[in-house]
Amino acid sequence: MRERGTFGKVDYWLLKKKARFDRKSLPGQQIRSGIDCMDQRRRQQLIGLDKPTTGPLSSAANPKILLRNQASTHEQHRLEAVAEGMALVGVMTFQKAFSGRETVRVGGAIFQFGRGVRSDNTVAAHCLPGLLEFNSRPLHTMPNWNEAFLKERGLKPLALSSKLRNVSARTDAVDRIVNETDSLLEMMQNGRGLKPALQHAVYGLMGQFLRRKPASWAAVEELVSDSMNYYRLTAGYACEERLEDLTKATRFASSGSQLQSLDYKVTVAEKYLEVTQNASFVPEPTTLTGFLWLVKDVVEAYRY
Repeated sequence: MRERGTFGKVDYWLLKKKARFDRKSLPGQQIRSGIDCMDQRRRQQLIGLDKPTTGPLSSAANPKILLRNQASTHEQHRLEAVAEGMALVGVMTFQKAFSGRETVRVGGAIFQFGRGVRSDNTVAAHCLPGLLEFNSRPLHTMPNWNEAFLKERGLKPLALSSKLRNVSARTDAVDRIVNETDSLLEMMQNGRGLKPALQHAVYGLMGQFLRRKPASWAAVEELVSDSMNYYRLTAGYACEERLEDLTKATRFASSGSQLQSLDYKVTVAEKYLEVTQNASFVPEPTTLTGFLWLVKDVVEAYRY
């Protein structure tokens, strides 16, 4: 079970539940709750030299062009992060670090790389929809995941740990509108959204190991590529559905500022959908060459 946290006398999980309700019932409303503050307190900032930066939307000659550019880059980075996360799961399953029968869920972010600038109304938006958890625990909290365990399975503990932490902490500096659109897409009604899409894709990937029993790295890459295609298909459906919700909501905006906010979110969601459905954009970990480079990085005595 994940640890429960409190903020003063307010129960963390009650606020989490409220945030989910707000996202589902009012797609155009800006989400403002204590959960944002608590999530920041829970997150571990990773130190680096190339933290993402961006300027304020207010200084852009054409705000929509800036939002489109941010959304395009962010969605590409999201697809790359999802692909890398799936590839790492594929490697760990092939090396028997996973049995393939684990339960999978996607929780909130713990690690974060960089921050936004409050005065610029920018934030650091995570590329991965959420942190992958297996049997209800993030990998770094699983009791048997230690150096000896990973070495026994032919994995490089430090390299693997670094890659897992990096992919889960990766962020883009974007206007808050982009991050709010992310929140609207991550969890939707009836089990839809980017988090469930990632959860189902990873669970399906691990199940394929039990059914198809790949015997080579090329066969593993094929499973990863198939699972990534499934993720992109379901993520595209989520984008289409949320885009329709946002477009409808613009007709009932009660003020000019609310209309502008909704219109900006529509712009971002449109770009997300365009990138997700663009078959010419292929994340490197889902190509055989890119996948094998990743394998070489994290597997001892790698041989193709």
